[in-house]
Amino acid sequence: MLRSGAGHPDAARSQASTSRQLSPEEEAQRLYATLNDYLLLEHKAQPRLCLPVESENGEVTTGARDGAAHVLRCLKVWFDLPADVLINAINLFDRFLTKMKVRPCHVPCITVSCMNIALEQYAAETNTKRSISVEELVSISQSACTAGDVVRMSRVLVDKLSLAGGARAATALDWLRLLRAVLLLHAPAASVQEEELVQLLEIVSCDAACVNTRTSELALVVLYYKLEEQLAEWSRASEEGGALPEDAYVLIDFARQLQAHCNMSEAALSHARTRVRHVVSRYERCEARRDQRQRLVWRLSERTLKVLRPTDRLTSLLPTIEEQHFAVDATPTRNRSGSECSENEETSDWPRSPVLPVYCDN
Repeated sequence: MLRSGAGHPDAARSQASTSRQLSPEEEAQRLYATLNDYLLLEHKAQPRLCLPVESENGEVTTGARDGAAHVLRCLKVWFDLPADVLINAINLFDRFLTKMKVRPCHVPCITVSCMNIALEQYAAETNTKRSISVEELVSISQSACTAGDVVRMSRVLVDKLSLAGGARAATALDWLRLLRAVLLLHAPAASVQEEELVQLLEIVSCDAACVNTRTSELALVVLYYKLEEQLAEWSRASEEGGALPEDAYVLIDFARQLQAHCNMSEAALSHARTRVRHVVSRYERCEARRDQRQRLVWRLSERTLKVLRPTDRLTSLLPTIEEQHFAVDATPTRNRSGSECSENEETSDWPRSPVLPVYCDN
């Protein structure tokens, strides 16, 4: 959807190596040219969902949409995929639900298909070979569909979303990286780590409350959510006797200029800020209640246990050994059959219960 020039997401990556040789004026011109290109085509990649909270006539609800987004994030974590794939897959899912009326039974297949298309587009952009097959996506996602279903659904998505050209739209992640680069150009002292911003954007993108927010507004709100911590730290330092850094005034002026340049109204920006804060606070409360080490329980049947390790013919009991104190040579011989095991039932490494506890650090 974006032309291959200064505004294309690939152009920002390909010119990253040459940006060090540019002067600050040339770098600013390149970034603002990309910003203008993003603004021209922002409406084409903007979802406009209107999903009910409860399904009345077999419609997809906001809960189903959030569930699909979390499945995509689980796939991203499982396969260790970059954030570009996740944000693009969520954007494809929301845009498809905006154009098409979908039945709830088709949501799992559409979810995996969006991840499939996002993987194809990322491999084409980075000129790398795709390492995850469709069969692996279907197996890990447990979507109850076949690889052929995903391939056919992917063709439908490509046709309905006009993705035949291979180019993708600028997502909120592209906007976030662009705004961060522009911010650091004006205020180098602003400490905003890209990893923290990307993680925050993933949390916000998985919630349906922020799905209809403009990608530029969402990226700006996420960026300033982290910058508020920096501004609060500078304010505390100034109250203790230190002077407020000049970059603090630059940040405030930068926000006003960017808001005017992108035609962001104060009401829309305030509404987006409220929704982002609500989503992040709810996520932090859930994380605070959850233990650092999560205990997962796999329930297996007796038949599955026998397939994994045949223990039906093993026993933990041994015959009693009678000791002879007076006649050393009269010690009885010890007979053991191959069907007996010397393991104690309480200290056995294989549980006798069909419930197997599994621990993970995530």
